Amino acid sequence: MAEMSVDAPRALHWRPLAVIALTIPLMLLVDYAVSYATVVAMFSGSVPLLVVAVVVAFVLLVGAIVAVSRAFTGKLTILGAAAAAGLLAWAGAFGLVNGILRPLALHEDVLLHVAVCVMSALALGMFLGPLPLRIAGAASIVGLIALLVLPPTPTEVAEVEHARTEAAQVDAARSTWMDSGRFPLVTDLPGWSNVELRATGADASTWVRSDTGAVARIIAQWDTPPPDPLAPCNFIGGPGLEWDRGFDQSPSWCIRSGNQWSRSDGSAVYVFDAGTTTWITAFGGYDAERVGGSTAAAPQDIAALLPSLRTMSREEAARYLLPTFDGMNSPEVQTPGF
Repeated sequence: MAEMSVDAPRALHWRPLAVIALTIPLMLLVDYAVSYATVVAMFSGSVPLLVVAVVVAFVLLVGAIVAVSRAFTGKLTILGAAAAAGLLAWAGAFGLVNGILRPLALHEDVLLHVAVCVMSALALGMFLGPLPLRIAGAASIVGLIALLVLPPTPTEVAEVEHARTEAAQVDAARSTWMDSGRFPLVTDLPGWSNVELRATGADASTWVRSDTGAVARIIAQWDTPPPDPLAPCNFIGGPGLEWDRGFDQSPSWCIRSGNQWSRSDGSAVYVFDAGTTTWITAFGGYDAERVGGSTAAAPQDIAALLPSLRTMSREEAARYLLPTFDGMNSPEVQTPGF
């Protein structure tokens, strides 16, 4: 009799394990059914069908777990069955939404689905006992949450990879630009400073300002074909300068001298030289105020600036422009004192 009293409790300890073992295939079956309903809903757009399938699957799973528990342990364990089924439902929904679990019906992520079902079933141990099984059940819940929540989701991994690819592309573009030497034109003319720069690799702009507040903009473009004889007039045009002659003639204010076109008042000039185009235009009003100036550069300023221009050095480009260079998306960079 004493021997039977010792062995009986040991035998009873296997019954909760049998309940858990039988719950695993039940959960896999429900997981497959809900996955199948999810795939159908995704292609048909029938959300109500998916909701009904989830509710029915949840109720059936809880009922099946309760029946198995009653048969093996004599306990209904309704709360435990609902908790385990709910844990499985959360894991499935969280995994699907975050791209961690693809539908089992598509025969994808099979091992991960099995792991989720096993850990969800082990959660029953908290309600079935004994103490070691309760501890295992609690650990299983924590482990399942960690399995799904802690690792980065595929979306997060894709975002990191995208950012890494973009950074590599930007670095490559910056290296190519630095090697090209296509830097803005600047002036060292006494009394003038280069207050704003922008470079894209295809063109570059420089805003220059005199100590008296006069402002002009210098633009350079590379790899340009020889211009049509009339085209440069459009580049140096401005308010109040209309095309006052026929379309096949230069306007009266646009004067050409070899490869140089100028406004008749000297307030703008356009030069083409061996595939490189440079033009300087005086700017007043808001455009001048935006860069700390007050008036448009005078014709004599334009005449003095043109021969003073030089391409900024590689060291200057690296200092002022390289940190923000992004091709056509490159911003204007304020360079006071340059």
